[in-house]
Amino acid sequence: MNTSKTVLTMECNEQALKNRLWHRAGCCGPSTATVVESLWASYLLDGLYHCQRLLHLADTYSKTRLETASRRAIYYGRANYRTIKRILQHNADELPLTINTDIWGHMWTF
Repeated sequence: MNTSKTVLTMECNEQALKNRLWHRAGCCGPSTATVVESLWASYLLDGLYHCQRLLHLADTYSKTRLETASRRAIYYGRANYRTIKRILQHNADELPLTINTDIWGHMWTF
């Protein structure tokens, strides 16, 4: 997977979105533009905080386990900090990924 291309595309898309937002805010006035800029910055800082929390789990559990837990969370469509932390706490990262079980390894009953 070419992550540099993905990152570049994401940066371009984010910059385009940011420019559109600031243009629309600027049309409303300088105070609106200031609020939009503040909201944008808080969004970035909030994202940074959550990423740092997630990566800190590697210090507690290990990089390998964090990667496996992240893969499991993505597989089940629940990729967020809280779920990944619970996967690690309950050792669910050691369970196989199958369509017959839920994220915690419980078998589906039909």
